[in-house]
Amino acid sequence: MITSEHVQEYLRALSGERSEVMAEMEALAEGERIPIVHWETGRLLAVLVAALRPARVLEVGTAIGYSTLHMAEALHDDGVIVTLERDPERIAQARGFWERAGVGDRIELVEGDALQTLPALEGSYDLAFVDATKQEYGDYLGMIEPKLTSSALLAVDNVLMEGEVALGEDADTYWSKENLRSARELNQSLMSSATWLTSVLPVGDGVALATRAP
Repeated sequence: MITSEHVQEYLRALSGERSEVMAEMEALAEGERIPIVHWETGRLLAVLVAALRPARVLEVGTAIGYSTLHMAEALHDDGVIVTLERDPERIAQARGFWERAGVGDRIELVEGDALQTLPALEGSYDLAFVDATKQEYGDYLGMIEPKLTSSALLAVDNVLMEGEVALGEDADTYWSKENLRSARELNQSLMSSATWLTSVLPVGDGVALATRAP
């Protein structure tokens, strides 16, 4: 937990009822322990998409398509989301949910390991969201950066890992030492970068937002 319990309860009360599809996705994720973004993170992504009006969105890590749905519902005009996933079962589930939600025509799903599929992607992107294998985040960003437009926004999930990134190396944690180390290195790299202008937000499980430095 990053924020205090009373703040968490307040945010839960504010979130209101979900659509039928989103409620089913959340229930499936909880029942089968499938990692999806927090509701607050999904809403942040939706707001960013609605405000930035991106023509093309790149998402690394689809799972059952929960974060994809948040963004797809906020797309304008002919906007499209290109999302990458390697698990056949999750791909089938995601496509089913998107079709039921009426956003299937706004999403292009690329099957396969992101380390192999990312380099082959063509075109440029106005927004990128990364939520896949944590120890590969640095690799993803290196492949994504050349594909982003000059004013693009980059969002990365799980950068605070329930606040455990702030604990000592010997602390008893839910996240593995390797994942925590990867998150700390990524945060330090983004915050000290001459390429990126970055803010790390305690939203959901921690979201880093970055754009090219002026």
